[in-house]
Amino acid sequence: MRPPRSLIAGLLLTAILVAVIALVQRRPQCAAFVPDRIAYLEKVGWEAYYDRDWPRVLALMVQMNRTQFCMSWLDAALGALDIVRAAATFAPLDNDMAAATQHLTNFYVRARTAAGLRTDAAALAALEMNYWVVHRDLAMARKAAPRHAGDIAPMVAALESLHAALFNAPAAAIRRSAEKRAQAAATVDRITGGYSEDVAADWRAIEQLLQEAYRAVSPTSIAIK
Repeated sequence: MRPPRSLIAGLLLTAILVAVIALVQRRPQCAAFVPDRIAYLEKVGWEAYYDRDWPRVLALMVQMNRTQFCMSWLDAALGALDIVRAAATFAPLDNDMAAATQHLTNFYVRARTAAGLRTDAAALAALEMNYWVVHRDLAMARKAAPRHAGDIAPMVAALESLHAALFNAPAAAIRRSAEKRAQAAATVDRITGGYSEDVAADWRAIEQLLQEAYRAVSPTSIAIK
């Protein structure tokens, strides 16, 4: 006796749903740290952020979450929403800092679980927010200063604290990573501040600086040293 078609259809639908759930919850292979890929995603993420292209920021953050934090597709998407909401809340000058920080905390809860980070989510969110604030303050100061001068040492310090919480690397590597990423951020400020003399060249320089930043904390580079 054949089973009824409704039963077959139900079993097929169940199998499809199980497959979809397994796919979105599956974590990527994260044995290899790919610094150049992370650098590229951060660079184009900056471009999208300053264009206020939130759908593109969201798509790029999903990729970043998969690449850097080993998140499943589901967690990567939800984490990307957390980051976009944090960035969109922080973007206005009269922003809601507490709300933006809470969105970052939600993101780092996912990142900490997926990547096995040692530092708790609230502390990571506070360090990330501190970097955002320091970067914004220095960008505004450089734009207003003669010849757009500005000391990036506070941003290096903020990134050094954040990177020490994110990466398992020697202090010297953490410092170099923070310096290069701060230099990249300062170069972004030339573009967004409207005083870049060659925007395309500056974006290329930004990606190169970010490559150096993430190569510094790459497990492969640390092992070679």
